[in-house]
Amino acid sequence: PQGRLAAMAAGGMAMLAMKSCFERDTPTSREIDGPAIDMSKVEHIGITALSEEKSLEAAQILQERHIASNPMKAYAKACSNQIVGQEEQRSRLKKVDDDRSPMVRIGMSMMPICTWLPKLDFKTVRADLIAGLTVGVMVIPQSMSYGAIAGLPYINGMYSACIPTLVYAFFGQSRQLAVGPVAMVSLLVHAGLQGQLSREDCPRWYDENLGAQGIEQYQTCPEQYVNLACMTAAVVGFMQIVASILKLGFLVSFLGHPVTSGFTSGAAIIIGLSQLKDILGYDIPKSQYVYITVYNIVKGLGKAKPLTAFLGLVFFIYLVMNKKAAQKYRSLRMLQPAGPLVSCVVGTLLLLLIPALRDEFKVKYVGYIPDGLMPLSISGFSLATVQKVLPTAMTSCLIGYMESIAIGKSLAAKHGYEVEAGQEMFALGMANLVGSAFSCYPVTGSFSRSAVNNSTGGLSQLSGVVTATVMFCTLMFLTPLFYYLPKFVLAAIVLNSVIPLVAIGEAKNLWRVKRHDFLLWVVAFVGTLFLGVLMGILVAVSLSLVIVIYESVRPQLTILWRIPGTTIYRNVKQESSGVFVPNVFICRIGSSLYFANASFVKDMLLTYVSDLEDVNPTEYLVLEMTPVITIDSTACHVFHDIVADFRSRGIEVAFAMTGNRVEKTMHKAGLKRMIGDQWFFATVNDAVLFCLRHQHAKHKRSERETHEEAGESSPTDLMQDLNRIDVGFRDEVGFSNDLHSEHTIIFITLAQDVPMIMSEITAVFKRNRLTIARAEVEPMLDDGAKHMYYLTSMKSGGKLTDVEIERVREELDAVIKTQQGPGGSPKAYPTTSSDASARIAALEEKMQAMLDAQAALMSSVGGDIENQRAGKMSACGSLTEWLGSGKRPSATRRDRHSAKE
Repeated sequence: PQGRLAAMAAGGMAMLAMKSCFERDTPTSREIDGPAIDMSKVEHIGITALSEEKSLEAAQILQERHIASNPMKAYAKACSNQIVGQEEQRSRLKKVDDDRSPMVRIGMSMMPICTWLPKLDFKTVRADLIAGLTVGVMVIPQSMSYGAIAGLPYINGMYSACIPTLVYAFFGQSRQLAVGPVAMVSLLVHAGLQGQLSREDCPRWYDENLGAQGIEQYQTCPEQYVNLACMTAAVVGFMQIVASILKLGFLVSFLGHPVTSGFTSGAAIIIGLSQLKDILGYDIPKSQYVYITVYNIVKGLGKAKPLTAFLGLVFFIYLVMNKKAAQKYRSLRMLQPAGPLVSCVVGTLLLLLIPALRDEFKVKYVGYIPDGLMPLSISGFSLATVQKVLPTAMTSCLIGYMESIAIGKSLAAKHGYEVEAGQEMFALGMANLVGSAFSCYPVTGSFSRSAVNNSTGGLSQLSGVVTATVMFCTLMFLTPLFYYLPKFVLAAIVLNSVIPLVAIGEAKNLWRVKRHDFLLWVVAFVGTLFLGVLMGILVAVSLSLVIVIYESVRPQLTILWRIPGTTIYRNVKQESSGVFVPNVFICRIGSSLYFANASFVKDMLLTYVSDLEDVNPTEYLVLEMTPVITIDSTACHVFHDIVADFRSRGIEVAFAMTGNRVEKTMHKAGLKRMIGDQWFFATVNDAVLFCLRHQHAKHKRSERETHEEAGESSPTDLMQDLNRIDVGFRDEVGFSNDLHSEHTIIFITLAQDVPMIMSEITAVFKRNRLTIARAEVEPMLDDGAKHMYYLTSMKSGGKLTDVEIERVREELDAVIKTQQGPGGSPKAYPTTSSDASARIAALEEKMQAMLDAQAALMSSVGGDIENQRAGKMSACGSLTEWLGSGKRPSATRRDRHSAKE
């Protein structure tokens, strides 16, 4: 009808006018996702589609990669093909063109040195020489200190900084990772091997009951203890190599960051307290329990040597200030790695040039360190000791690999290359296994030395070769120079190294971000301090596993409600202004279902339905299944029980957005036949509409059975009734402050579109000082329309407040009511055949009102729309001529369509 077309044309012109004005005059109209854009310069492109043949080929390639990424699936498919006699299809996966033999390719992949060595150039060699020398200077005192933490002679710490570093350069992929002894693994070795020597290995310690006197086994039987530590390194290396072959690197993912951070912080405090004996100048029995260490420190304070404590404090302050200066000023960055060596040189000169420090003040120093090649330790290995060192090896393997892969991946991301977790585990395993044969204890990647290697310009694994060479030269020729090295210098170096590991700042951040994670941090931290290092890591691992199991067996169940004026269903926690559908309960299952969590879902659904019995009795349950990727047989039984149980209560269950894999499993289990295909839907909105139709049909059938004696109706009759029922939209106004990051979105649904209502709506926005960033109008098939407006408050410059939303809602409801005629239908306009001019006058009046409202709105943001108004009035004149010349509808059709006109 001409009247309806006129209304639609007028609404379209209103949208064009608003769009044009806002794009020209309102910067915020194009600042939703970025800076202002000149629309005249925007290049418009269309969405293209890959050809059907290429799309199918791409899908097959991705499916093949999915199978290849799971060795068990790939093997099962190969076996299945052999059983049925099907030829294996040629792989479509991309392969690197390489005509070398498979053995050569495997060797090249396992030994990255074959790849990076031929690519070296002068620039890379020069940078790696500087970085390797710098790290080599830094690692000499650190390795001695960390060896002492592990209870080993200083020389064994130096051995561990030489051979493993060289081996990793051959097998490792990280170009900046510095491998060697670290404080955390050293502490684990000492805590794990303490008391592990048997009476046969260390009879004196048992016969003289030296343990009661605070003397440890490594002090009484150092050679046997060294053999035990080397055996631990061999077991660690073997475990890492096997784990890399079996691709078990993912296991470290079960250690959550809050738990590992808490454990590391507690262990760092234990390491720091263990060094106070060399700072204070008197013997303090070592202990992995912080309260025992603190008690021994306080108990022996009277034995403290003031001069030793003063010198130790001075050297510690120097190292801290030196590090801060190097981090603050780029020109002084070489001071950080040189600081420990400078401290060693100055301390050695002090004791060498001032004999009174050694003789009168009894300042302790390192003493004799053997030089020459590192001795072989294979002769001390015994399978009988594997059982003793296994717990220590497992903890060292886990913590060591976790530290190393975290550092390696972080540095690789900064420099734009990839590090394969399996190859890194293999490289660490080779470093530990080979090192164990040369009197080395377990090693891993070092945070501090890797950072120095990166900051001084290391570009390849050659820097590790240079560091190992520096260490080897030191072992061969320079160890006598460390004879008078004060122990308080080594203690100050350790304290300076472990202070950053105490992550108090991380604890504060966790408290601010998520209290649950903060609690985990505190439990791991306190457990490490008061239960010991080994029990602390056990607590950390147990906590992580408990978290994984707890989250797995209690999948999140999200309650959904509808945003008024839309078909959008959102989480009640995310959307503050939603409404529930009467007698329909909608729930999203948050994860895949298996034997451990399926019963929880059933119990929670029953609980929710029971809780709503007095407020919104449930007749239909809609399960949104998007996050459910897979289900097992137990979950199928649970779904069967859920449907059967709810149907016995008069509640139907509908499934929305069920994935292909889940649907196939349900079909094989006979669930789809039992539930009925009609209860599976593509969207939540489709499921809700079907439930409403089913409810109406059920009530109509109940009324027929009550008033007519026609017998019972069959389900087929009910389905036939469903096909004759249509769910229409009602007039609704909805708001959302959560769907967009910058704007409040208003949704307006009109069951019957009202001509010129946009002028009334924009007038409401203008009165409330709201700016329209974007507006959309979508006509519906049943003569209705959906409006959507992106609004910004001119008062706050952001989203609308709750008070503004409530005020705008009331005014919009009033606008919709005033535009409706009797019975809720849109207000009719004059349409009699004898008064066509009245029709045209009413249309022009509404058009003019719309343009006036636009002008008032544009003036609030400085817009000048006079030219556009002239254009719109010209268009209105053309529309008037068209209406005047067109044929009028008959009187019968005119009466029927008066509201639309």
